[in-house]
Amino acid sequence: MKAKFAACTLFLFLMLPVSAFPQILNSDSGTPQNTGSIWYNWEEKAADGFQDPLIHWHYYWKNGLFIESRKKNIFVKIGTKVGFDTGYIGPDGELDRAFPGLGGFDHRFRRLRVYTLMTFWNDLEFKFEIDFANLTDIKDIWVRYTGNSFLSHFLLGHVKEPFSLEEITSSCVTTFMERSLSTNGFAPGRDIGLIYSDVREDKRLTWAAGAFLVTGSFNDVGSGKDALTDPMGTALTGRVTGLLWYEGNGKKLFHLGLSYSHQFRNENRDNDQMQIKVRPETYLTDDRLVDTGKFHISNADFVNPEIALVMGPFSLQGEYFHQLTSSGEADDPDFWGFYFYGSYFITGEHRPYNTTKGIFSTVKPNQNFRFMQSGWGAWEAAFQVSFIDLNSGAIQGGKEMDFTAGLNWYLNPNMRFLFNYVRAEVSDRQNAPEISDGSADILQARFQVHF
Repeated sequence: MKAKFAACTLFLFLMLPVSAFPQILNSDSGTPQNTGSIWYNWEEKAADGFQDPLIHWHYYWKNGLFIESRKKNIFVKIGTKVGFDTGYIGPDGELDRAFPGLGGFDHRFRRLRVYTLMTFWNDLEFKFEIDFANLTDIKDIWVRYTGNSFLSHFLLGHVKEPFSLEEITSSCVTTFMERSLSTNGFAPGRDIGLIYSDVREDKRLTWAAGAFLVTGSFNDVGSGKDALTDPMGTALTGRVTGLLWYEGNGKKLFHLGLSYSHQFRNENRDNDQMQIKVRPETYLTDDRLVDTGKFHISNADFVNPEIALVMGPFSLQGEYFHQLTSSGEADDPDFWGFYFYGSYFITGEHRPYNTTKGIFSTVKPNQNFRFMQSGWGAWEAAFQVSFIDLNSGAIQGGKEMDFTAGLNWYLNPNMRFLFNYVRAEVSDRQNAPEISDGSADILQARFQVHF
């Protein structure tokens, strides 16, 4: 434990000075005020890069490490996503009894991802991403053929199903440290399949649909092979979004979306059982305060309307989730949940919106944080209410409502600090361990870097 704490402390010690000089690492941050500084010269040299003397490939840094072949027909980008969490969980007596290890201080790497994005002859794209912070979880593995305008809309591999605004939005961009209870509980996440996506010419309408093997995330290539040969089921999933209002390059917008997924399962196979369980919007614990337990199903339908509004620095976002399940042994339970939050940029920025995908993207401060200079980055305050109900039919997995207050400090587009207070309230759980009415207070913080 002491060695782990020392390693985490050393990581923060090394990263904090880097965060004071974002112009070293962020070539898109604009021209620094002191263009003659050693840091700006370093950035210029990194962007120019160098050519190796043997095979004459070009290596350079531009918001990530790029490698370019001599004939410029092969491009490789190597990037990373790092998040370090620390915090305290304070359960009341009932939750402490139900989960003896829940309370106390903890710290861990939430993400330690490395990804490679490759392009071959401008015809083929390939991505591989692995997370070393979570038992070397393999995240994205996909391939796309871009040499044909129609085929370029297809994506094949281990990818997120097109479902839920918050789920599809990158974890490096989401407003709070963790996605909401209902998103984590009902969004399918990553599975192996084929997706078709497109956007209308005016970029006011997007749609995506896909067919998937229900595999979930896997920890290594071997488990991925097993998932392909013995999946939990199959799924058809689609999402459509529309911009009813869009002004000022996204400074004002009104977004609506709808996702739907149908899963086919075999209720006679134990491998096809379903289970919904969620953490209390923190990864400082592995305890799930609400949990259906495993039960056999023949099929399930997931419905998810979404809404978002941006009015300059102020924004609102919310989603509703409903799951209808066919299960003879569990009396066909229906589960549901929602989240709704508002955020405000104290420094005047707004949440950027990707019109080709119908999701939000990376915040760019009006002024990046610069040590001993005038820039202080972007500051955002936010508040969220989220709820999930896992009591229906023969399933009594409990109900949970979380209230979350957040403060985000964006030093530049690639680095930020997140501070969250979560009040988790759990009730009516009859599955072991039983909880009639319990609560926990969670204070947590994260330092995040992504390129």
